[in-house]
Amino acid sequence: MKFTFNPSPNYRTSQSTSGIMKDLTECLLAVLVFAVIYYSGAYGASYGLRIVLLTACSVIAALCTDAVYFKVTKQDIRQGILTSYSWVTALILTLISRVSVSYYGLIVCTVIAVFFGKLVFGGFGQNIFNPAAFGEAVIMANFAGSYSEDFVTSATPTTVAKASGWVGEFASQYGGLGKMFLGQYASTIGSTSALLILLCCVFLIWRKDIDWQVPVTYIVTVFVESLIVGAITGSGAQAAVYNVLAGGVMFGAVFMATDPVTSPVSMPGRVVFAIGAASLAMIIRWKSNFADGVLFGILLMNMLTPAIDKLFDGNQIKDAAKFRRNVLISCVCFFAVTIAVGASLRTSAEEESAAASAPAAAAASASSESSGSASSSGIALNGDFADNEASCELTGDNVYHCSAKGFGLINNMGGTYSENEADIEIDPSNHSIVSITVTNFGDTAGVGDAAVKDDVLKKYEGLTLDDSADTVSGATFTSDSVASMASAALKMAAGN
Repeated sequence: MKFTFNPSPNYRTSQSTSGIMKDLTECLLAVLVFAVIYYSGAYGASYGLRIVLLTACSVIAALCTDAVYFKVTKQDIRQGILTSYSWVTALILTLISRVSVSYYGLIVCTVIAVFFGKLVFGGFGQNIFNPAAFGEAVIMANFAGSYSEDFVTSATPTTVAKASGWVGEFASQYGGLGKMFLGQYASTIGSTSALLILLCCVFLIWRKDIDWQVPVTYIVTVFVESLIVGAITGSGAQAAVYNVLAGGVMFGAVFMATDPVTSPVSMPGRVVFAIGAASLAMIIRWKSNFADGVLFGILLMNMLTPAIDKLFDGNQIKDAAKFRRNVLISCVCFFAVTIAVGASLRTSAEEESAAASAPAAAAASASSESSGSASSSGIALNGDFADNEASCELTGDNVYHCSAKGFGLINNMGGTYSENEADIEIDPSNHSIVSITVTNFGDTAGVGDAAVKDDVLKKYEGLTLDDSADTVSGATFTSDSVASMASAALKMAAGN
C-alpha cells in the first residue's frame, strides 16, 4: 500500500511489496469473515455462503484474467500472477459490492477492473485508476438491474438518507450510532463494521504499510464538513457521525484512498488528495443520483493525481513553506465548495414543494405553515403517481381497498418490503375523502411510518382531486404512496 518516500538522506527498510500486500490481504480477509458471520446470523446461512461464492468467483476471474494476459504477452504466468496482486483487487471489489450482486455481473466487472483498470497500463504499479473502484463503477453503471431478487436486505443508511434529502435523523432505524459503529446493519458487504476497519487501519499503520495521515485526513474531512453542514441544516452533530459511519467512507479511507499507485507521491500531495476525495464524496452523496460518492470521489481525484504531483514538485525541505501554503489553499477551496453545496440541502418534501407551481399546492403549503406544521409540504392529488402503481377495488359501501408501492419496492429493495395498503372511504355526494385507514405498512419502520400516523391521515379528510395533501419530511416515498392510493380511490369513485 505504501511507497516509502523521504527526502535525502535515505535509509534502507525491511518493507517489501509482497509483505505489504500480504498484510493488506489479511485485513481484507478479516473484513470478509466478519461479513460472512454477520449475514449468516442476520439473514441466514445462504447469505454467508453467497458471500463466499461471490468472493471465489471474483478472485478466480481475476487470476484467470492475469493468466490469459501473461500467456498472450509471453510472460511467465506464475511470476506474473504473484507480482500482479489482482486477488487484492478482487477482494476489495467484492467487499464494496452488495450481497445481491449477480455472479456474472461481478465476474465481468472483475475482468474489466483487472484488465482495463490495471493490465493495459502495464500491470501493478502503473495503473492510473484504482482498479476496484473502476470495476465497481462499471457495476453501478451497467449491471444495476442484474441483482438477484432472492438475496436482498433492508435499505442501506445512505439510501434512506438520500430518500430524505440528507436532512434529519436516521441512525435510530439501525439501532443507533453504536450499532452502526459495530456493523450490525446491511450495506455493501465489507463497509459496515467501522470498529473492525479501524483495527485494520491501526494494524496497517503499525506495520508501516500505509501513512496515517491519509485515512485520518479523509475521515476528519468528512466529519468536519458534515458537522458544519449539519449545523446549517439543523441536523445537528449526529449528521457528522452518520456520514462517517454510513456507506463506504471508512472502508474507502483505509483500503482505497491509501493506494500509493493512484495517489500522489509526496505526503502533502496525498493530504490534498484525501481532502479532495472526501469533499467530492460528500458533494456526490448529497447532490447526485448516487446514494454514496466514495468511489467516484476517489476516481475523480485519481485523474488529478498528476496535477497534484506537479503542484508539490520540488525539494521537500527547502520548499516546505510553499507546500504548506498550497495544502492550506487547496483545503480552503475544497471545504468552501463542499459546505456551500451542503448548505443548500433540503428534505425531499421541501425540494418538491419548491418545484411545485400549481396554485393548489401553494395554497396547501401556506395552510400548512399557518397551522404550525413546518415539516410538511403540499402534493397535488391529481399529480403523476406512475411509480407507485396504485390500484383500488370497491370492497364495501363507498369504501375502497387500495394498494401502492412505497420506498422499498420503488427502489427494488425487496426483502421485508411490501406494498402499502389502505381502506379509503369516499363521500359520493362531492367525491371527497371521508377517512383513510392503513391496513398494511410495507415501508421502512421508524422512517416511512411518520406518513401514516393518525394525525397525518386525518388531514386527508375532505380533500378532493382538486386539492393537495401534506407530505411529511423524511417520509416522502411513503407520503407519495398514500397520496397515490387516495388519488386512485377518488378517480375510481368519480368513474375516471
